[in-house]
Amino acid sequence: MLNKKEIITSLISVLMLLGCDSSSQQLNNGADTEKRLSKTAAVETKPSNWYIRLVAEDPARALKSVSTQLGELEEDDAVEKHTLKALTPFESSYLDIIFRDPVGVASGDYKVNFHNYEEGSEDRWSFTVRTDDNTTDILLTWRGIYILTPYEDEQGRQRYKEHQSATNPLVKNMKLIDKSNGKEIAAVVNGEVQTYGFNMEGQTERTFQWVVQVDEVLIPLETNKSLVLNAKVIQKDVSKSKTIKMFDLNKPPMIKEESFGK
Repeated sequence: MLNKKEIITSLISVLMLLGCDSSSQQLNNGADTEKRLSKTAAVETKPSNWYIRLVAEDPARALKSVSTQLGELEEDDAVEKHTLKALTPFESSYLDIIFRDPVGVASGDYKVNFHNYEEGSEDRWSFTVRTDDNTTDILLTWRGIYILTPYEDEQGRQRYKEHQSATNPLVKNMKLIDKSNGKEIAAVVNGEVQTYGFNMEGQTERTFQWVVQVDEVLIPLETNKSLVLNAKVIQKDVSKSKTIKMFDLNKPPMIKEESFGK
């Protein structure tokens, strides 16, 4: 049997332990709160090194082009060093996106076109969607934005690490322009990547511009909705037709760490 003194001592020990656990819990809660606040405070800034991928799809024929890229780099020779040639289509049925005769390089067709980053200025890329079928419906969209972080490798060469961001504010400054009719569509609306649907209308090539404005793109919501609705109609019509085996003309994107600084 414990005597009165031993019982009192035991109770004091238990209370002290409970007090320690409570203090420890409060410290842990404080650390968790601080971590959450620091995440909330981390706001993305517009990058000076980045790229996106342009994507064209002919759903009726299951053709897709996914490897065309445009972007900006904080390098003096970004255009000459990182603008890469396009290959001639090697199949009779094809769908492709190219940059034709971009400024700063020799005349020709290119798959990748980087510009020199200039803070506070607008930038534009002209590109062409080309296909063998002049009657087909095309869906045009994009993937990204891919943020590039420069570093030097062991040989002192400039390389880039990349990560994709769905929330970078730069995308709100981007829009697509169809040069054949002047229609414009915002790159994103309410956080959703937009898709533009169109018919080739008797042509095998159609020219567009990708624009990065200084300010946020402000296109009436109803205007944007009508263009996106057209894309959904194309997708719906194709889903009713016979499914064709997927054929992707292009290889996976060329932009990797090894692509830079060679």
